[in-house]
Amino acid sequence: MVVDQARVVAVAGATGLVGQAVLAALSAADANDTGHPARQHGGSGPWAIQPASAVHVLHALGRRAPAIVHPRVFAHAVDFSAMPALPPIDDVYITLGTTMAAAGSQRAFRAVDYEAVMATARAARAAGASRCGVVTAMGAKASSPFFYNRVKGEVERDLEKLGFTTLVIAQPSLLLGERAALQQAPRTAESLSMKLFQWADPVIPAAYRARPAVDVARALVRAVQTRSAGIFRLQGRDLDPF
Repeated sequence: MVVDQARVVAVAGATGLVGQAVLAALSAADANDTGHPARQHGGSGPWAIQPASAVHVLHALGRRAPAIVHPRVFAHAVDFSAMPALPPIDDVYITLGTTMAAAGSQRAFRAVDYEAVMATARAARAAGASRCGVVTAMGAKASSPFFYNRVKGEVERDLEKLGFTTLVIAQPSLLLGERAALQQAPRTAESLSMKLFQWADPVIPAAYRARPAVDVARALVRAVQTRSAGIFRLQGRDLDPF
């Protein structure tokens, strides 16, 4: 499938590990602007990541906006609990997420990982978006006895009901990346888990391996831009570099 290049995009969660890589991929200059081949921004031929004609970045009121300065990127401070109407868009990427430790309670966690995600998706659909890419987690299941997995599963279930022509759900295990560079607080338990996963990587099944956030982001963008109509889940080797 040949991708088109003239689509307008919204990104929510662009200051996180995956979100900032999604934003970087979408805002990369194309070959006509730079004289460099498409591989400079994530592949070539039918697998190339194509820059968007405009990227609307949504960030929470009172929170920092992405540091990127680009003529096609426009930042909007929004209240996700009272989501405003969005400008006309074609695609939406939602990489919002927190942790129980950072949120402080199940209610606060759900406000970000479910309510803000769904508010963004609904606003995007109302603004004309037909393609959606979202990051949940391995093990997401609406009937899970585990709160974290249950919330992620409920998001997946309810996103499927919104009528996106193409819905791509990335389900990574642990994400690898430098949070300090993004001014995010260190996650001690996550850091310890990453060290264990990296040590045991050769014997861990592909679906359970920790993956660089930038690989997850590129796989998500590539799938949203190239997959046909339907619902797709990216797991394991689907999230490998290309």
